Amino acid sequence: MNSLSLHSSSVKEAVDLESEVARLEAALAGRRAELTALQDGLREFKTRYAQVVGSRLAELAEVEKAIREAEGRVLGVEREPEEEEAETDFYGGQDASAAPVGKSLRRLFWSVAKMFHPDHAADEGEARRRHTVMAEASRAYREGDVESLHTLLGDEGLQSFCTGAQPDEDPEDLGARALRLELELRTIEFGIKRIRLDALYRLKLEIEAEAARGRDALTLSAERIDRQIVKARRRLENLS
Repeated sequence: MNSLSLHSSSVKEAVDLESEVARLEAALAGRRAELTALQDGLREFKTRYAQVVGSRLAELAEVEKAIREAEGRVLGVEREPEEEEAETDFYGGQDASAAPVGKSLRRLFWSVAKMFHPDHAADEGEARRRHTVMAEASRAYREGDVESLHTLLGDEGLQSFCTGAQPDEDPEDLGARALRLELELRTIEFGIKRIRLDALYRLKLEIEAEAARGRDALTLSAERIDRQIVKARRRLENLS
């Protein structure tokens, strides 16, 4: 292949890479806007649900706990510690903005950190690339995004991106930018998927569908819980 052919091939690759970067940037902007809208909508719904239904469920749980304790006293039976209820979720599912911090999540995060921490970088450029990955890992840890942490840990291409030589000159820096955009896009898509699978989000869709048919499902649910609370308090009074 002569020098002219090599030059033409290089130019074509650069143009293709620029087009790919532009495509990724456009896709990223759209998906980021979608994620923000989902997060805002879910946050607003959770606030409304907590006010209308969640507080009533919490009250009902307290009364039912008091009933069990009263029954135990009447029967002369003490409840064993293991019979204590786990913390009740009054929001129909895990909030997307919550950050569950358990041992398994911490172990997973530290596994990612062990592999990608900037302190392990061989040079300044690699340190910057590792910092980008750790920023995503930190976000996933804060949000309890286990799936994204697993993806970071198992992405061999990402490992090569961090450890491989990445000159700052064109067209290699376009390649690095494309990889970074792909990582951001993948992370945001996981965030969207996580919200759509969330039990509270599915409840939100059901409530909205009921509202479209002229039925205020939240208010009806609150009224039903109020009736349960009244009955439970009467039962507690009879046990006292």
